[in-house]
Amino acid sequence: MANTLTDQESEVLGIMFGDGCLSKVGGSIQIAVTGNKTDDKEYLFRQFRPLFARLFGIDLRARYRQGEETIDLYAYSKKVALTLHEWGMPIGLKNAGELRPRVPLNDDSFIRGLFDTDGCIYRKYGNYAQIQFKSASATLMRYVMQRLKEKGFHPTSMQGEGTRNKFYLCRQTEIDKFFDTIAPANAKHLKRFEEIREQAHPSIKTGSRM
Repeated sequence: MANTLTDQESEVLGIMFGDGCLSKVGGSIQIAVTGNKTDDKEYLFRQFRPLFARLFGIDLRARYRQGEETIDLYAYSKKVALTLHEWGMPIGLKNAGELRPRVPLNDDSFIRGLFDTDGCIYRKYGNYAQIQFKSASATLMRYVMQRLKEKGFHPTSMQGEGTRNKFYLCRQTEIDKFFDTIAPANAKHLKRFEEIREQAHPSIKTGSRM
């Protein structure tokens, strides 16, 4: 039986499942995570980049896409890419039908990494917040929904939206619980949550467990 991933390994896998990709380039494999060059810059440089360096000893480079609002952090390493692949990260296009972890891991950390890169929180009205998870992979969404249910959350039913699948967390006590126990690390999510709650919860945990 495979060893359980550490908290940090689980978080990196969640990040890769969210906005990451593995691409064959010549005899190597490119590892990349993409984000918005404004909204995600702080998260990518202050959270993901040092986390990746601690795990794999590789300093990710930055690449801004000309004419786009995106930034990539990337590196070339066949060894690291194959490790991520063993954990469940596809090489090439993510197969929507098979995207899920292949090894035991820390659920909180995995969900944190996925939410930080591919989730969102928004105001529905007043100080009523909703959390949304969305992915092309129904398999991944069902996996996350089940893990959340095991932790006492009540996600909505999964909904289709074109080629994407999504679900929500709507209960306000569970929104607070999510930010307390899953502890998202992306500053844009924390800022939006605080704005929605109008500073009603000053004791939010604001980072991953290092």
